[in-house]
Amino acid sequence: MNELLTSLLPAAEGGGWSLAQLVGFCGTLGGMLWPFFRSRTGMLLVQLVPCLCFSLHFAMVGSPTAAALNGLAALQVAAALAIGGRSAFRIAYLLILPVIAAVMAFTWSGLPSAFAAAGMALISLARYQTQVARFRGTMLVALPCWFVHNSLVGSVPGMISDVTGIVVNSWMLLRGTGLAASSIPMATPMATPMPPPTPIPSASGEGKLP
Repeated sequence: MNELLTSLLPAAEGGGWSLAQLVGFCGTLGGMLWPFFRSRTGMLLVQLVPCLCFSLHFAMVGSPTAAALNGLAALQVAAALAIGGRSAFRIAYLLILPVIAAVMAFTWSGLPSAFAAAGMALISLARYQTQVARFRGTMLVALPCWFVHNSLVGSVPGMISDVTGIVVNSWMLLRGTGLAASSIPMATPMATPMPPPTPIPSASGEGKLP
């Protein structure tokens, strides 16, 4: 197992591995917990944890696009909390798409940048949704993009977070939780989200999150 982690995370050489992984696993914890919250506000608040932690984690493991996008996601989550369910402001989730493209171009590092940007763009679309079921469904498309990115850069915490998010969101949809809550307006305590709610790791990761 130690050999596997070392091969996946070059940063492990020289003792620099532990701090980056500790920060990453803090993000993983947030990524594992937010899908269990049924209200938009609850999901958004918990999603701030993976967004901020994974932004630092990816910066430490040398993935500039993911680091920048998770930071952007944290700002998006904060904006989502302030905006609430007011439809007049939901367009902001779509206007962020060109910014994501610009960040990808500015920090381009190959395929990892492409998958990180795709994942973040889909998360923004998820945050645009006003129904829990649609939010969770869009996240189920976004999280695999982040999983591919994390596998390419060797982020074990990120991959664990993504897999957990995929499994939990799928389970919540299948058991009818998301569907049952989908008729409740976002402005109410049980209303919908997403982090990205927004947004913005992760994140999930990751802005992501995952």
